[in-house]
Amino acid sequence: MPRVSRQYKDDQRAEILAAARRCFVRNGFHRTSMQDVFTEAGKSAGAVYRYFPKKEDLIVGVAAQNLDDVAEVLSTALARGDGERGVGQVLAELLTAVTERHRDRQLAAMALMVWSEALRNPELARRLEAAATAMSEDVAALVRARQRDGAWAGAPADALAQVILSILPGFLFNLALLGPRGVAGFPDAVRTLWPD
Repeated sequence: MPRVSRQYKDDQRAEILAAARRCFVRNGFHRTSMQDVFTEAGKSAGAVYRYFPKKEDLIVGVAAQNLDDVAEVLSTALARGDGERGVGQVLAELLTAVTERHRDRQLAAMALMVWSEALRNPELARRLEAAATAMSEDVAALVRARQRDGAWAGAPADALAQVILSILPGFLFNLALLGPRGVAGFPDAVRTLWPD
């Protein structure tokens, strides 16, 4: 019998997670059954259980994917350009990219469910905290650059970064409830708040 390649396994896992995401967005974490995921993925129970022995593993897998998506979008926004862009510009790019990912993957709706689930799932809470810490550290580096230029000297960079990043959960909440048209003005608004 031929061995199954690593790529094949990764593809199977990704297909199952994509199916689970669709089910979770449609019905929530706790109203989605494993049978729903089998049907949505078009896979047997054995095929799904091989990668995800219980529904909790699927929830954590989809949640981790979502956290990675948001962190990747932030990293891309921070890395783009010559380093001279202000906080408002970086945040505007982040919000625009999040909106695009939401259109394809329901990123905002999933974020709301992940935050709620993290209140009862310690593993998910740890992952959420680690992602928030990493993102805050990335934004703090941008704030420190502004502080070296003489701006925002009145507060520690870490605290300012947390305040700036607190816009993201509010944006995701509004995006999940109102859709992309309901948050269309947010990128320009953050550019206005932080024009430097």
